[in-house]
Amino acid sequence: MNQIHIVGVSPRSGTTLLVEAMKTCFEIDYCTPHEDRLFTRPPFKTNIFLTKRPRDIMIAGPSLKVDRNFYVICLIRDPRDIICSKHHKAPGQYWTGLKFWNVYSKKLKELEKYPRFITVKYEEFVSDPDRVQRLLMKKIPFLTKKMDFSDYHLAASVSESSKEALKSVRPIKPTSVGKWREHKSRVLRQIQLHGDITEDLISFGYEEDSQWMKELEGVEPDQSESYHTEFPTIRDFIGFRVGKYAESVRRIIEQLIGRRIRITHPKKWL
Repeated sequence: MNQIHIVGVSPRSGTTLLVEAMKTCFEIDYCTPHEDRLFTRPPFKTNIFLTKRPRDIMIAGPSLKVDRNFYVICLIRDPRDIICSKHHKAPGQYWTGLKFWNVYSKKLKELEKYPRFITVKYEEFVSDPDRVQRLLMKKIPFLTKKMDFSDYHLAASVSESSKEALKSVRPIKPTSVGKWREHKSRVLRQIQLHGDITEDLISFGYEEDSQWMKELEGVEPDQSESYHTEFPTIRDFIGFRVGKYAESVRRIIEQLIGRRIRITHPKKWL
């Protein structure tokens, strides 16, 4: 079984949109309804299994090292747009601050050494989805195209949980790129809490220098709270790491015995 697992540099990085486009536009035998950790196995025998959960960027390394049939796609998105994004579960709040970005983006750099770790910029995905689709087909040789990413909305059958994240099924367009400029107060407050992100913006190609900070001059910071806590909790630190090596051992055993080993309740893992 080949497994493709989608992760991100934070919640609200575009993972739900990508998984819906992939399950619609590629020949995928089974895709879980919304979010499941990489520990998950399909309920029946499959050739191509698709899953996603952003936080698994923290534990994917050992499994990438030992399982030649395991691929990870990581969505990268401008952190300023991430922290200004909202979710239907809490429409009156910003969904997350820079907490996850500050942890996940550092792990991304460690995983780039693995050939089956594929990075996709959200901005490129929504601006030219068909080019990103061709990139994925080049990097993941067993993918078979059914239709273009740009036409995904014409045939998408989206789960209820995904609808909450996507808000609606519509053509893939770059309408949310650069929306942070409408929420400068939010960006300023997050920088006050978590520190300057200019170095990251330059490293990931979102800015050339620190001149962008001038756009925040004279802005009053937005003191409203995010839906997620601003700083990692003990539960977060445990969840970031749990199962990391146990899962890679399980994958080694699976390759030796020639079949996948299911666990009963993968969703109950942190």
